[in-house]
Amino acid sequence: DGYVPTPTQHPCLANMPRTERAGDIMDLMEAPLLDLSARVDTHWERGLIGLQLHPEYPKQPYLFVVYVTKEPYTHHVISRFTLNDDKADEEKILFVGDDQAYLGGSQPGGHQGGPIRFGPDGCLYIGIGEQTEDQASQSMETLQGKVLRLNIDGSIPEDNPFYATAQGKYRSIFALGIRNPFGLAFKPGTDRLFEADIGKSSFDEVNEIKAGRNYGWPLAEGFSDDPALENPIHAYPPAIGRSICGSVFYPEGGDFPNPWKGKLFITDWAANWVKAIDVDAPETLIDFGTGFNNPVAIEVAPDGALWVLNRGTRWRDNKKFRHNSSFLTRISYVGGDYVEGADVRYPQDLAEAGAWSAAMPYRLGEGFVGFEMNSPAWKPGVRSRYWVKMPNGGKIAVSPNEDWVFPEGALIAQHFESESGQAHETHLFRSNGDGTYQATAYTWAKAGATPALVSQSVFKPMPLDESIMWLSPGPTPALDPKTAIFGFQPQFSARQLNVGNQLTDWQRRGWLGEIDLKGLPRLSSPGDPGASKIDRIRSYLDANCASCHKPGGASRGYFDGRSETAFEDQLLVSDLLMAGDMGVEGAGLVKPGEPEKSILYLRLADKGGFRMPPGTTGPHDPPILKLLEEWIRELDTKEND
Repeated sequence: DGYVPTPTQHPCLANMPRTERAGDIMDLMEAPLLDLSARVDTHWERGLIGLQLHPEYPKQPYLFVVYVTKEPYTHHVISRFTLNDDKADEEKILFVGDDQAYLGGSQPGGHQGGPIRFGPDGCLYIGIGEQTEDQASQSMETLQGKVLRLNIDGSIPEDNPFYATAQGKYRSIFALGIRNPFGLAFKPGTDRLFEADIGKSSFDEVNEIKAGRNYGWPLAEGFSDDPALENPIHAYPPAIGRSICGSVFYPEGGDFPNPWKGKLFITDWAANWVKAIDVDAPETLIDFGTGFNNPVAIEVAPDGALWVLNRGTRWRDNKKFRHNSSFLTRISYVGGDYVEGADVRYPQDLAEAGAWSAAMPYRLGEGFVGFEMNSPAWKPGVRSRYWVKMPNGGKIAVSPNEDWVFPEGALIAQHFESESGQAHETHLFRSNGDGTYQATAYTWAKAGATPALVSQSVFKPMPLDESIMWLSPGPTPALDPKTAIFGFQPQFSARQLNVGNQLTDWQRRGWLGEIDLKGLPRLSSPGDPGASKIDRIRSYLDANCASCHKPGGASRGYFDGRSETAFEDQLLVSDLLMAGDMGVEGAGLVKPGEPEKSILYLRLADKGGFRMPPGTTGPHDPPILKLLEEWIRELDTKEND
């Protein structure tokens, strides 16, 4: 019952790759190959978490696994099973991990890691997470937060980097300072090992793992100036993705054309994309495909196809769990030459898109009507302007609280410019008629030139103000506003569009379906003097935070940012913290009278990678910050504004 990406959602191959679900081309065995349900602890991120066939399979019919057991205590197990007639039996336990009860952590069931790979030296390499106990990654008295190296029989190689200094099983440690590894991959033909490490709030990392090196967690996240720490080869912020997962190298001799040969493929569970990276020129991620369904692993099939395992549900919210929603996607190449930068599906500039007139700078084409929004998502250093072009006879499907559905072919433009009017970037949303949009971004980087397509996502200093990091999003064919988080963030609803007499005008033009305009909700801008402080604050949270902070959203937090949720149900004034206390003793989400202990305030005030919402890094304070501080200081525990 899972969602299958369409071929058009893998835009970087000139002739679109064929995509299939595993069930379409192969049969599932009637009985499981291996059933560990009786002995595996499946709480949170525990479970059967790593698989690797012997490199000489089937000559050597062995399957190596990593799982977390609950008997006689909770710990990692590395085992070997013999495969015999489609059945795994004869388990041999090779290595056992630490008792997790002694280590603790804010959520001990989290950050289990689990990837396992054979190296060219014949050894096993295993990534273990720090189970949310940050300092474990730096301790040589626990296996948590490490990459381990073992002989194939589970013994410890005497040439391991800490063999002479560590004790007992901790001699297996090959590298430390790891947070939550979800991918390991050796570059074919070399001894170079790469790891995908999920970050906390600032950066996810691609690390080249070297013997005895310290990768920094929790002393550093992303790049560091500390010479004692090994920097990642690439790190991306939450504006690009939020949970880097599986990793695999595509072989030089595979069917895929350049630029994919020899590249490291990675997935992001939260951002639903697959990208690739050249590990010898790792500055930029190369877009491959979007629209996956919580992808957690990726492998290359013997026939040269890519297998992507889609988790298909958000495990943190049991109310949103969907049975039978996980599936494999197979992506195969069917021919044609790759032309770098070519993408026939998307207009290459705004003029080709029919959304720009060269007769007047920064003016959109004929038929566009300007409109306003009550509280647009804040982006530092720019202001936003909006236009819409409706197809003849087209009507918008409207509702009081849900996102409005524009008719197929409707065009909506969001234009970013400096206060002086200097153009920066234009986002164009072409409605697919089903609530999703073909979304494209166009940059005005070259003076006098037609605004050109941003062909892949880029996160770099903004030309208008280089102190601001700006995300220019790559094109996507079916952007869903319900899951859009950063970059493209369409917010076309009654509470945003109910500005002055704007909707009355739209009704007069015949654009609106049946709706009573009276009593529609309306967000308040941060500077609206006629609205209460709490209304302005809740409106800001709705526009800037609710895309993640809502039931089933991508956030690591408990509060609900949607303005239609009753204040007492939003859990704003609360001590419930899922994503950490930023090292502040006695912190809460909002602590009445104490903004310095209120994580909501501190995350908005942060100038670096911990700022919320992600993608707004820079020296500028959010427009709501001062008002939020005043409200928190005035809060009485018995009365909320």
